[in-house]
Amino acid sequence: MEITNLKIGVKDSNRINVFLDGKFAFSLTLAQVSDFGLKVGKKLSEDDVKEIESASSFGKLFQRSLEYALSRPHSEKEIRDYLKRKKMKREIEQKKYDSFILRLETDPEYREKIKEIRSNVREKNKKLAEKDFTEDNRFEYIGRAKTGLPTKPGAAISDEDIEAVVSKLIDMRIIDDENFARYFVANRNQIKGASEKKLRLELKNKGVADSIISEIFAGDEFGEKIRDDKVEIMKMIEKKRRRGYDDAKLTQYLARQGFSYDLIRESLDN
Repeated sequence: MEITNLKIGVKDSNRINVFLDGKFAFSLTLAQVSDFGLKVGKKLSEDDVKEIESASSFGKLFQRSLEYALSRPHSEKEIRDYLKRKKMKREIEQKKYDSFILRLETDPEYREKIKEIRSNVREKNKKLAEKDFTEDNRFEYIGRAKTGLPTKPGAAISDEDIEAVVSKLIDMRIIDDENFARYFVANRNQIKGASEKKLRLELKNKGVADSIISEIFAGDEFGEKIRDDKVEIMKMIEKKRRRGYDDAKLTQYLARQGFSYDLIRESLDN
């Protein structure tokens, strides 16, 4: 097969669309195009194409994972859970698509029905493309009609892919459980308050190691902590007092939030 064109992606300008023998084949990052030495006129064997397709799929997966990881600090477990959800969703989509194709191949009546749906949608989009919105720009943008039929999903995500993405993000210092834990403790329920016990439990549930959690709550060289239960409990008391909580109700609520009984009594007395 021969590379007949290389075009910047329409939806993602950071990717390059590669055309083989006049047809779109896959998209790659500019770095991947350079690494594989791709250029118009270059011949590729079937093995070359399979290798590049694999790199293309991994590149897309890594890009989506990077965007998710940079949306806010995440723990390693959160990134792994995100990738596992993506893997499961891809598997479900593939099963739906396989069932759809099988029915198309074995059910003539269904096949004709699908042809009619596709024809109607093409006709609607053709009319939409011809419409002049000059007179009334309220309708300047109208989304294209869609068939709602199953489409071929992206490549399957393997456990090896997940490990490779996580490893790369760790190498880039995007995944760093200690930095994540410090960010989480400093920002979690900052205004309404949170007990150390509750924060410790939440960090543990997010997969942060006990050693990191202990270090985060140990305080600095001056004994200053990121969060102090005496300060946090007063935030909660002030807020709940405004809502009419009495001492009995406040005691029950604060105990559920992880504060010790002695601190609750001392704070309420104050």
